[in-house]
Amino acid sequence: MPNILYVYAIARAAHPLPERVEAIDGSDVIDVVTGELAAFVTPVDDVDFSQGVIDARAKDVEWLGAIGYRHQSVMNALMHGGTIIPLRAFTLFASEESLRRHLEAEASRFAELLDRLDGKQEWTLRVEFDPQLWSEALVRRVDSLRSLSEEIASASSGKAFLLRKKLDDEKKRASREAEQQVMAEIERAVMNKLACDTVAETRQQRSGAFPQINVLLERDEEARLQELRDELTARYAAEGVTLALTGPWPPYTFAAISDE
Repeated sequence: MPNILYVYAIARAAHPLPERVEAIDGSDVIDVVTGELAAFVTPVDDVDFSQGVIDARAKDVEWLGAIGYRHQSVMNALMHGGTIIPLRAFTLFASEESLRRHLEAEASRFAELLDRLDGKQEWTLRVEFDPQLWSEALVRRVDSLRSLSEEIASASSGKAFLLRKKLDDEKKRASREAEQQVMAEIERAVMNKLACDTVAETRQQRSGAFPQINVLLERDEEARLQELRDELTARYAAEGVTLALTGPWPPYTFAAISDE
């Protein structure tokens, strides 16, 4: 018999239930209301969603994919009803009583966060670097690399060979700093044009994936963000830097920052 709660999101008490959406286990989404807050949940079997089972199925792509798809579907449906604080997949509470205690204890913080997120959505600008064009751009961006390149042009063939190896090594060291510089330039451009909250994630923070800038944006400013993306893409095209815009997403990034 189900006796733990899978929790999707927190919202204000008047937030409507999502319509025509399949819950995490194929059943229904219900709400647990405490004071001025509501948590949207599905009661699930404590065996099927025990920590041991979750750990054992950590590499089960089909199972995780189904969980992720249903979790996101519920989240999208909830977003249509108003402002929510989205929770990550596998947020579980042992009982309704423990969930209510949590809502009561964190009521002030959740209310402030809902006020901050009102009328806003999260978008992502993924910053992609073309390896060849970016390697050439580094020479123009970094003084020491430019000096080495000029020295290679006038060196004998033997010396030029050694200098080219040195240049390749120096490029690898310079690339991370130059990437971060580009990220800072783009983030500054976003804040100057849109006056919004941003969070930059480097390639290192994203386990080697392309870096990205998360943007918390007013719902009616999507067109301005798209316009800025096009401007920045044109500005950095010669350096092999392109920007992919995705969203809107539930504001996971900005809810997580407030949790911290």
